[in-house]
Amino acid sequence: MPTPLADVLAAVPSINDPGEPFSFAADGDTIVGTWDIVKATSLYPTQVTTIDKDYRITVTFDVAKGTFDFNELHTESAGSLDAGGGSFEKSFFSGKGTSKEFSFEFGGVNKTDEGVSMAPVTYSFSTKRIKEPLFTFLEQHGWHRKKGLLSGLFNR
Repeated sequence: MPTPLADVLAAVPSINDPGEPFSFAADGDTIVGTWDIVKATSLYPTQVTTIDKDYRITVTFDVAKGTFDFNELHTESAGSLDAGGGSFEKSFFSGKGTSKEFSFEFGGVNKTDEGVSMAPVTYSFSTKRIKEPLFTFLEQHGWHRKKGLLSGLFNR
């Protein structure tokens, strides 16, 4: 029998690790994990380039069955502006994804939340890195991941 949902939600802050770039919070009867992957502006003498990537996982519960399910949301926006004009792109993915690795490097003078520097902006991202502590926490409390039609094929 799983730990009562109210007790699980109250214990969510214990999952947070100050050494990790993501965090978890209870939101009503759900758990939400967020990761601000990168937010930077690169300032070249003739061009300004921006990038912003975010990830969100929302866990919902079926109390009667003692199961949980999740949905992921990846959002990304990028833009550039120079003397000849500019461009802007925004994309998103919502659903369930397999573990992916992404990396990016921004050269030149860069402005981030930490300040301005000449060092390149780099990052790495893996859905496994945020899912593993969350799913382990839930399984330790007796909750099981809802099995979908294709879960056996893709082991998501």
